[in-house]
Amino acid sequence: MIYTVTLNPSIDLFVKLKELKTGMVNDIVSERALPGGKALNVSRILASLRIPTIATGFSGGFQGAFIENWLSKEGINTSFIQMDNPNRTNIKLYEGGKHTTINFPGSLMKSETVDELIYYLSRVREGDTIILGGSVPPMEDPTDNDIYYRLVSVAKANGADFVADVPSEFLINIVKEKPLLVKPNGEDIEEIFDVKIQNIDEYIPYGKKLIELGAKNVIISYGAQGSMFFNKDSIYRTHEIEDGKSIINTVACRDAMIAGFIGTLVRDGDPIESYRVSVASATATARVLDLPSRDAIMDMLPLVDIEKVQ
Repeated sequence: MIYTVTLNPSIDLFVKLKELKTGMVNDIVSERALPGGKALNVSRILASLRIPTIATGFSGGFQGAFIENWLSKEGINTSFIQMDNPNRTNIKLYEGGKHTTINFPGSLMKSETVDELIYYLSRVREGDTIILGGSVPPMEDPTDNDIYYRLVSVAKANGADFVADVPSEFLINIVKEKPLLVKPNGEDIEEIFDVKIQNIDEYIPYGKKLIELGAKNVIISYGAQGSMFFNKDSIYRTHEIEDGKSIINTVACRDAMIAGFIGTLVRDGDPIESYRVSVASATATARVLDLPSRDAIMDMLPLVDIEKVQ
């Protein structure tokens, strides 16, 4: 079974304006509320690909009920840990071709609630995969900020694989624990290694370094220009896909890449085909406001051209 763990889920409120006039009253053109959260999006994409998951994390208030009801309607199994406070609501503003995100920190998390999630995930076993993604909510006890390390320890102790799409400050230490996949973007690489990347080929030594440190598979994405895939044997890359369609929303593209890769790898065991589905999933996601259908992802697959670099 694949478990997705979203520590800080949200309602994402997408708001379209003709023009944002600061200091003035603004009337919206359209709005839409969607469930948000990195690992939560992974569950939703995997559901589109007809791969079952259990979505867990922290849930509270009407926001939590909204998220859980949405997932249930999509046929996704949920087992969230209930908390006293509500989940957050984030705002995504679209105006004049620009996209502005306003993220709230999330509710304060009690230690007993954190312990409950750790206990719940102690059920994982060899053959299971835990996908960890997103920000860490504020913790009542600052020592609970190590929650990602604790979750990785649970996975390893029980022989389960894990995927870490976590904030860059956690990534290097977690890579040493041999994750099945890490998927930093270009900005993450610059922050982690304190470098400034000038051209795409400069990502290669840092992808190799993440493999050397312990990651089994690495995907580095750099926006519409494409991405690179690294494993212990080879390096591959894809370029921008020209399908004549506009990029509408890039919020969940990273999550779609993880879902496409892990879902295919768990099913078929082929890392190169997994990378192909990963790219198709992310590209199809960029073309819609929410998340793409399975048909949209499959239609994108023939357009993905993978080039071997080394």
